Amino acid sequence: MKRLLPIFILVLAGCQPTGTNPEQSAAYEQARKSADAGEWKSAAAFYRQTLDEHPRFARAHLDLGLLYDEKLNDPIAAIHHYRRYLELEPNSDKRKIVEDFIERSRLSLASKLPQSSGVDAGELVRLQQQNTALAAEVATLKAKLAEFEAAINAPAVAPTNTPPPAPVPPKPRTHLVARGDTLQSLALRYYGSRSAWEKIYQANREALPNKDQLKIGQQLTIP
Repeated sequence: MKRLLPIFILVLAGCQPTGTNPEQSAAYEQARKSADAGEWKSAAAFYRQTLDEHPRFARAHLDLGLLYDEKLNDPIAAIHHYRRYLELEPNSDKRKIVEDFIERSRLSLASKLPQSSGVDAGELVRLQQQNTALAAEVATLKAKLAEFEAAINAPAVAPTNTPPPAPVPPKPRTHLVARGDTLQSLALRYYGSRSAWEKIYQANREALPNKDQLKIGQQLTIP
């Protein structure tokens, strides 16, 4: 019996997970390939398989949350996987962005509730407008995140004696007023805070008799 024990241990060890890097797992690689090919449902299935094999793989939760959010139109599942990512990575430098993703999904879910649910129609319109503004803000944050990751991964460049180019002043932004736009909603969209509406108002005093008289089709300067 004692002679069989080492053999039993070796067989048991061979049945255990190998502990490989989850980013190199076959399911995760296939999930990324399917997503790149636009096969959203197939990608989601492979991401779920990855999480069955590696339930604490935070990046897969984030990827799957984005897939449900942006491609499969399932805000409930998106919120779940965003929250699991934050639980597994509480100190992530992406935390603020993911929290914004959660808020966007929550607003998207609320705006889809039927009127029979007791939600006021005017409130639904407000939620839809806020969701649109938040989506634009999230797109900006995602672009900044991509720039941040690219800067981290960029190879180091040896310094040269060439002076840096002179900074080019940014061109002023403009916005064409659409139905439902207010100075507060524009401030949330462009600055991330409704309280910044006065900055837009001051830049357009000649065109605006007062802060509440925006005209559809009117072009505003966004400083």
